[in-house]
Amino acid sequence: SRMRDSMRIIEGDVTLAFHYRDIEKDVYDLMKKPAAAAATPPAQTPKPDGATAASDPKYDPFSKTRELPRKDPVTHFIGTNDTMNFVTSNNTRTVRNSQQADFAEVGYSLKDCKSLKVNGGGSKCLWRRSSGLVDDDVSKGGDEIVLLENISEFKLRYIGKGKQDWVNDWRSDQAGDAATKNNYPEAIEVSVTVEKKTNGKSKKYSMQNIIPVHFPNNPPATTGGSNSGSQNPWQTTPSTTQ
Repeated sequence: SRMRDSMRIIEGDVTLAFHYRDIEKDVYDLMKKPAAAAATPPAQTPKPDGATAASDPKYDPFSKTRELPRKDPVTHFIGTNDTMNFVTSNNTRTVRNSQQADFAEVGYSLKDCKSLKVNGGGSKCLWRRSSGLVDDDVSKGGDEIVLLENISEFKLRYIGKGKQDWVNDWRSDQAGDAATKNNYPEAIEVSVTVEKKTNGKSKKYSMQNIIPVHFPNNPPATTGGSNSGSQNPWQTTPSTTQ
């Protein structure tokens, strides 16, 4: 039951992964392209002194409504075969009138921990990190809690447009490849195995789940390797073996 509860938490974070893209900036950049400007002459929007975009090339009709230069939030997805860090909107408010956003940084990793039970010893544990402050480094900051103890396997794999098969690494930052850079994965495969000892006998419990990212919100496809940002076609297919 603890494994299922932990998988539900992971599923909630992954399905609501928050990939920020400024649509206003996309439209703005599109309007600034020379080809678009040549095909469609800009509107003759008057300036206070009567000048227009045609008479003054440096005139920017958006300057009064858009902050320039504008720095967008960073919501990268960085995952390896046993860790993942990203931004999710699965940040439910639990205290009335608390000053918190719906999104937060989350991270999952496999590290050592000490059991709280008497003479419980130590084991490998699945940790969940969360931070209400989304900054430039999505892999650091916040607080960590233990979701599961006695982990013998925690494996992550990713898939998305531009990848023919599951991969062990996914980076949307500058270190990513042509398929992953600036893109979130479309689905994540999570495999967990817990080894429990009862009456001197060891028994393993395993669970595997393919979790879709509901709205990757990736840039439109150009020459391949990007997703259109529509709803993910992947379906959740959990399986449990004992």
